[in-house]
Amino acid sequence: MTDEPVTGVVQQVRRMVTNAVSRISGQVRSTSAVGSIMPGKMLRTRLAARMHEHLPSQVSVAELVHVCAATEMIHTASLCHDDVIDEATARRAQPTLWCATTPSYAILIGDLLLCEAMSTIAQVRQGQHIVPLLTKVKEVCATEAEQELVLRHRRLDIPTCLRVARGKTGPLFAFVAQACGGTDRELSSALEESGYRIGTAYQLADDLLDMSGLDEILGKTLGTDAQRGKLTLPHSVKHGTDEACTQIRQQLESALECLTPWAAARRALTAYLRSDLQAAVQGRITLWQSDIDLGLAV
Repeated sequence: MTDEPVTGVVQQVRRMVTNAVSRISGQVRSTSAVGSIMPGKMLRTRLAARMHEHLPSQVSVAELVHVCAATEMIHTASLCHDDVIDEATARRAQPTLWCATTPSYAILIGDLLLCEAMSTIAQVRQGQHIVPLLTKVKEVCATEAEQELVLRHRRLDIPTCLRVARGKTGPLFAFVAQACGGTDRELSSALEESGYRIGTAYQLADDLLDMSGLDEILGKTLGTDAQRGKLTLPHSVKHGTDEACTQIRQQLESALECLTPWAAARRALTAYLRSDLQAAVQGRITLWQSDIDLGLAV
């Protein structure tokens, strides 16, 4: 099986998000500074595209593209806001939006992207995805607020670190995964939980990168968590780096276990982990050197 279906979905979503960013920035007459918020790795879209590749009958391509585009717009909006909060100066090897313009500009562009996302998701299934998406966005915002306003400067135990990672990054992965189950409620629920665990693993990997990566290699400002007193798993517990790697593997293994009753969905997730998620971190932080290390018993 080739990657053509996946590439096609990713290209369509990238085009929709790029057009939305360009249109919104054009409305406020400043299009030259938005390079840092153009679509990047698109890991949420790639997860959905892999699922659709193996489960094509569950949801149409048009619906999937709109679901993913709305999700990517929300993720992009969160980057606009997060960079202001974290005072990050670089993203994707370019100045962050607020540095290239002003904090107010970045915040308002993020707000407009959130509105565009809701408009996009309303165009499919008579708006049936709106409430689930809003629920996931609320979860992300509530967790970000807790970490920023309540948990700063506190050393956290492992369960709390995992809960925060899950709440920050899991919901949008869960949303696109759930949508791939279509009207099959049992499959959709399993995909949703699998998505949460993938998002948790990816956030833990990002926490490791923030602590041990190199700005010039990754193209974004690192070290902001510790500087601002946001003590993630690598900072909070003894042997934090090793513990984070262990938890990442456990989250990914359990994500696969969620899909055991559905062989096609499990194959899709295996392909995603090997071809998409691993590629996104390879050369940045060594987490998975082989299928055995990842625990892919497929």
